[in-house]
Amino acid sequence: MDNKYVSYYHILFLLFLFGSTGIAQNTSFIKFSDKIEELEKKFDIDFSYNHTTFKNIFLRRNISCDNIQDCIKNIEQRARVTFEKNNSESYIILPIRKNINFQVIDDTSNSTISTLEYQINDHPVDYIFSTNETFTLQNVFLLDSISIHLYSFKSVKLKAEDLLNTPVLKLSKKQFQLDEIVLNSYVTKGIDSKISDHSIQINTQSLGLLAGETDGDIFNVINNIPGIHSPSGKPGNLNFRGNTFDQNLVQIDDIPIYHSGHFLGAISPYNTSVVTDVEIQRNSLPVKWGGRVGGLINMTTYDKIPKENRYEISINSILAGATIKTKLINKKLGLVVSGRSSYPNFNTPKLEAISILSFQGSRLESVADEVNSSSNFDIGFYDINAKLNYDINDQNAITLSFINIQNDLSAQVRNQNEDDEVDFRELELDNWGFTAKWQSQLSKKLKTELRFSKSNFDLNSMSEGFVQNTRSDVERFDNTVLDTRVITEITYDYNDHLSFESGYTLTEHRLTSKEFGQQSNIDSERRQSAIVHSNYISFQKKWNERLIINFGLHNNYYSPLHNLYVNPRFSASYLVNDQLYLKTSFGSSNQFIQKKFTNDFDDFNTTNQLWFLPNDEIRPLKGTQTMIGGIFDSSKWLIDLELYHKKTNDISQKSDDQLGSITSFGTNLFIKKKWRRIEAFINYSLSKTETNFLETSNAFFDQRHIINLTGLVNLEKWKFALSWGYFSGLPVIFPNDSNTGNTATTEFSNRFPGLHQLDFSTSYTFYNTSKSFKTVIGLSILNAYGQDNIVNAFQNQDDNSLRKASRFSPNLQINLFF
Repeated sequence: MDNKYVSYYHILFLLFLFGSTGIAQNTSFIKFSDKIEELEKKFDIDFSYNHTTFKNIFLRRNISCDNIQDCIKNIEQRARVTFEKNNSESYIILPIRKNINFQVIDDTSNSTISTLEYQINDHPVDYIFSTNETFTLQNVFLLDSISIHLYSFKSVKLKAEDLLNTPVLKLSKKQFQLDEIVLNSYVTKGIDSKISDHSIQINTQSLGLLAGETDGDIFNVINNIPGIHSPSGKPGNLNFRGNTFDQNLVQIDDIPIYHSGHFLGAISPYNTSVVTDVEIQRNSLPVKWGGRVGGLINMTTYDKIPKENRYEISINSILAGATIKTKLINKKLGLVVSGRSSYPNFNTPKLEAISILSFQGSRLESVADEVNSSSNFDIGFYDINAKLNYDINDQNAITLSFINIQNDLSAQVRNQNEDDEVDFRELELDNWGFTAKWQSQLSKKLKTELRFSKSNFDLNSMSEGFVQNTRSDVERFDNTVLDTRVITEITYDYNDHLSFESGYTLTEHRLTSKEFGQQSNIDSERRQSAIVHSNYISFQKKWNERLIINFGLHNNYYSPLHNLYVNPRFSASYLVNDQLYLKTSFGSSNQFIQKKFTNDFDDFNTTNQLWFLPNDEIRPLKGTQTMIGGIFDSSKWLIDLELYHKKTNDISQKSDDQLGSITSFGTNLFIKKKWRRIEAFINYSLSKTETNFLETSNAFFDQRHIINLTGLVNLEKWKFALSWGYFSGLPVIFPNDSNTGNTATTEFSNRFPGLHQLDFSTSYTFYNTSKSFKTVIGLSILNAYGQDNIVNAFQNQDDNSLRKASRFSPNLQINLFF
């Protein structure tokens, strides 16, 4: 026989042999639960056990036994379980659990490692610390799968019983691609820094504890990132290095959001039980993003197909929520539904503190501590998320995402001067949106996305008598923003060192504003619409795994003005050695839909919340940003330094429509030190922000020095976080430069006194024995010693009253996972 045919014969024979063996192996095992069910039917007996614990355990089919005792003995020898007789007709099956002690060393230097991340089966990743150079995992089922992770080392995955027999575990160093380097636990666990594009990545599912919050409020978490701060003390008014919050791009699953959050920006409307990842950009926007001159908050919700149904219930002193993650078709179709709501007619110290913060300076200030305690003063809010994830095949996937954010306020206050006059205020905010997305991996090098999104924002306000000193007649303001987008993107990886990305976005803005004033005889309506055509092209180039450059152009054509706006973007990172990275970026951007600038933090004033589109009087905003810095990262020290300069032109001032600019420059320094169970960091910002409307002056939110000293303690089930902050006093700005001889105008000349406060959080986590049910109880306190912090003067009053930041605010949180 020809040798060629003999070779073919042998190949076919081997393929048949291996295929037959694979089939035999696949059919020779049976799920633990299926085997138990067989025994129940065969011997007419009942077994009680936790199905979740044994869901990944398999037994050989050919376990032979003539009676139940032999069967139990055989299973106990193979499955690391024990059977306890409950009565003559039932047994309880319990997993054998043990404490596992082991050491971990670097196989190159033979040095001992003292901190690890680990994951048992598909439970969340958690920290573990060594004691006397020994790690201990308590009460672990011997057949559990354990994954060991450590930055810059290769991950290790093994069974618990194998780890039990491995007293010393050796980890090997990774070979890094520069664009893959991520500084894990940059601020705390779950907040990482990505070297290649200078972004901050937040994974809410593994988020550690931070001072002042226990529920993972996204705005409070972002407020801990260097260069981001809320000068008013209200989490939703985040300032990105001199850019006001409305100049930041905020979106969830590509749905743009046009407000600062629940309760006038005091509470984040984004539920971290479904928001899994958050991308933060403090510097110039990545090339693919446009439409804003500030920073980026890009949120992504859960996009996996659950292997099993998962549930979460969260309760705190502000709101309650529930989340369901379920599979509709195994490995194909999954559904996530989540909702949170405030309590009707229920008041707590935290809610009271928020109410006082939000309503100071209005007619509600005198009764702000009575929120939801009376039928005459109610406020409620809720948010709903839903998402369908459909994996068509390995190359194609479709998702459909929906969000609705609702706020309602109804208040009546009797006029003290006139018994028959009742002042009232009704405020409704409704923001809903959806996104349909199709992703396709056309080849190993080429992938595409097609997205369609719609966002609808409605703000409706009606009031009578709600000016503090002079009573007004009925006033009504309505503002609607409809944002519709079609987005296409394509990414091509030419090779390991060069990749390209390009995309096109068609955006339609439709704005409607209605204003009615009985006393002022105003009854007007403003309608605006605009089409924006945006396209971008960018490339990423790597040299010798030390230098990575991102460069591209983002172009916008604004149809109403028939103008093309070209924005170059550039960023670079250079690896000096294994511990030192240098970085720089530059970029420009335009913003079309915008708010007018006002010298106040007043979110309760509806006219401050109105959106506008460029026309003959209002120009598109033009922003430029430059940054240069470096990062030093060792096993125990992290130092991050960035120097920046930002300028935004063509800002319209609300009072007189005067065009001007905001300029900000400064530095952010972040220093973090790690010990075995303790982390401490210093976050320091030195900056200057100025406005120029005919003349240059300090911006009303300018704070030269911002210092945060934070300590984190991880005691396995117990976690503690403590943070003290000091912030320079803000500029003294009275309305219309008034100087009436009022005490406030004479007491403060240049800046208000410096602000400082202490925030605290603690949480405790406990599981049931099977670890299928987890409970987290947390307590947080903002401004623990009740410091009276002045942030500015009210701009809508003549008596120069002072606005103050949040007072003492406690919050209790309970989360149930099952």
